[in-house]
Amino acid sequence: MAYDPQRHDALILAHRGGHVPPAQALQQLKDWLDVPLSDSVRQRLVSDAVVMATAGGQFAEAVTLGRQQTPAGLSDYALETLAVAARRVQDTALQGDTISIWRARQPQALGPRIHEAFWRLDSGDVVGAKTISEALMRKAAEHIEVRVALLELRAAVARAEDQPLIAMAAYAEAGALRPERLDIRREADFLLADNGAAPTAFDDAEAAAGKNPGAFSALALSMLQQKALAQRLRWALQERDQRRGVARVVALDKVLAGQEAALVRLEAAAQQAHGADAEAWRVLRRNLESDRLLALVERGRPGDAVALYETLSLAGIDLPFHGLAAAARAFAQERRSAEAVPLYEAAIAKGGADVPMPGEIHFGLVYAYLDTGRFEQAEALLKRLEESTPALTRLAPEPGRPNSQYTEVIGMRALMQLYTDRLALAQQSFTALTLDAPLNAGYALGASLTERLRERPEAGLARLEAQMADHPDDIGMRVGHVEALLGAGWFGEARQRAASLVADVPDSLQVRDMERKRDTLTGARLEVDAAASRGGAVIASSEWRIDSRLSSGLIADQWRVFYDQSLAQGSTEAGNAKRVRGGLGLRWQRGPWVAEGALQHAAAGPYRNGMAGRVDYRASDAWRLWAAYDGDSKELPWKARVAGTGAREMAGGVGHVVNEARRFNLQWQRLDFSDGNVRSGLGLGWTERWVSTPRVQAETRLEAGTGRGRVLDTPYFNPPRDASVRLAARAQWLTWKSDDRQFFQAIEVGGGNYHQRGFGSGPMWSLRYEHSWSLGQRLTLRYGLGIASHPYDGVRERQRSVFLNFSMPLQ
Repeated sequence: MAYDPQRHDALILAHRGGHVPPAQALQQLKDWLDVPLSDSVRQRLVSDAVVMATAGGQFAEAVTLGRQQTPAGLSDYALETLAVAARRVQDTALQGDTISIWRARQPQALGPRIHEAFWRLDSGDVVGAKTISEALMRKAAEHIEVRVALLELRAAVARAEDQPLIAMAAYAEAGALRPERLDIRREADFLLADNGAAPTAFDDAEAAAGKNPGAFSALALSMLQQKALAQRLRWALQERDQRRGVARVVALDKVLAGQEAALVRLEAAAQQAHGADAEAWRVLRRNLESDRLLALVERGRPGDAVALYETLSLAGIDLPFHGLAAAARAFAQERRSAEAVPLYEAAIAKGGADVPMPGEIHFGLVYAYLDTGRFEQAEALLKRLEESTPALTRLAPEPGRPNSQYTEVIGMRALMQLYTDRLALAQQSFTALTLDAPLNAGYALGASLTERLRERPEAGLARLEAQMADHPDDIGMRVGHVEALLGAGWFGEARQRAASLVADVPDSLQVRDMERKRDTLTGARLEVDAAASRGGAVIASSEWRIDSRLSSGLIADQWRVFYDQSLAQGSTEAGNAKRVRGGLGLRWQRGPWVAEGALQHAAAGPYRNGMAGRVDYRASDAWRLWAAYDGDSKELPWKARVAGTGAREMAGGVGHVVNEARRFNLQWQRLDFSDGNVRSGLGLGWTERWVSTPRVQAETRLEAGTGRGRVLDTPYFNPPRDASVRLAARAQWLTWKSDDRQFFQAIEVGGGNYHQRGFGSGPMWSLRYEHSWSLGQRLTLRYGLGIASHPYDGVRERQRSVFLNFSMPLQ
């Protein structure tokens, strides 16, 4: 349709009469702009198109048209709408140019001055905007519209100065003057939402939209709903931390249900929304999904949070830093720290100055670095936290106020020493911390854990029990108390306290981890110890053995039923022999006492049916005692077994444990052979760890022993007297780590001297290489090979061997 001024006039009148919607009118105006026109006609068409685009909410389109024509080429009536559109799309440059031209054309008008104040606010010039506002407020405004506009400006300035009460009063006054102005009500509700009353604001807006469907747009309602749910989430977390039992998560579950409903509402509304609002809907969905990630993590559902994050990633949704941090926490809780690390790093990078330092995100990243074996990066980050956290608060009402964040950072330093196997340093740190802050629950918990890792279970338990009266409701302390009881062997009390924790805080991740550890310690277990060797003709030219034990779960907090199976075979120059033996037994453990006994049956030998037993007693953290009896000893030489000889074994020992790095032991053994021979021996050992770092541990073991036999003429190796001294050095290094899964390699080199009466002395040596895997909770696998040289009856023999040890929980 060709352009005609009369048709143009008719279109504008039809729009004003409500017969033509803005979008249709805009399209017609744009069609006319595609044909050659005079400058005056083009100016009118573009001016009307800007007005129509703004009226239809197509602010980006209005800005595009305004830039094509330039503000100077628009009619006066289009300048205000262009300024509004430029403000909505945050084009402050065009907004300022438009207002400047508008003021030049109408120097006495209030409208341009009011819009200039808003532009200054948008540009960050709060002082300039306030100056204009105060100057305009001193003038008597005759028209209600002008008074309302000035009140809106006062409210905007007050909001920029963080004075919500003044802003709310201004909106209330403006709303009273123009109750039909729904946009004023919207601004008041958003002000409420931004100042701690988001649920009230949303409820008010939803009620208003119910009475008047045009009162709030779908976008505005969804934005208020997101803000309300975010605040309810904070309230729900506070309520959860103050209550016990299932009631503690009722509010949190309501928030999750509300978030689901909000997402459904958002998806439905966003599909019908105008393209100009697409970015706003995208940002809104991003914020709502981020809040949902946090809610799922706090509800103890990290698996669901991980699934949600992966879905959002596939959809290309760019989460804000707090959403990335929530996803990182979920991956870490799922023991997928390798995937948590880049998310934590991205959250810190994206958040910039908005990420508090130190804060939960930085602490989470330190732990994630440790869980993935990135010890150097963890150390570097912790140093940055220490350097940026003073001991005293810089901006405090009074000088000398302690900085609570500093307390967390120095506690983290001690914990890092603990988790990186520098236990002596950790103990020094926690000793100093607990002296300075004896009532700090975190310090007490760290000190207790350090004692337990240093092989002092009684001291660790005593530390916690001394603090429990001061922190009866602290979840970390209660969990630590259960774990300390388990470590000290008090399974009954541990079970009762664990049940109380589960009843009080069933959703807690700490409590769930504690339950998994307890189930592993008290559950059924399979253990296998196997080895094979060749080359020792005096003992056996070749041999192999497989010893296994299947234990039931703990019964009545003290008892276990177990079945032992021993299979072995040895080849000697005198013949071959097998050992096939099974035993059914009962084990009792309570506190420092462990006792077990078994009835056993072998396929051959003089002591085919018999019994075995052992008692261990932890007299204190420093002293350990044990005694054992075996009615059909597995230490019987193969040549004795070929000759039809058997042996009963008695043994005992005492151990002195200084800490995890130093221990001494003394043990005695006696074998009573069925052929009348008696062999006894005495051994002394000293183990010392010299190097202990996150990646490498090195220790030595010095052993000395002596033995004697009663009968000299036996078909098996039985020196009347012998003695040995041996020093072994072992180095172990961490090759791979992923959360509670680790892989170590180790090498051990030993050497010494062996003396046998009648044959003199000779050197002995050994070399051993092994792999060690820790695969989750208490699942371990060790295997390796070795070579050793030893003189027997003056003849040097070289033995090559392989071994395998396996321990697995059965639940």
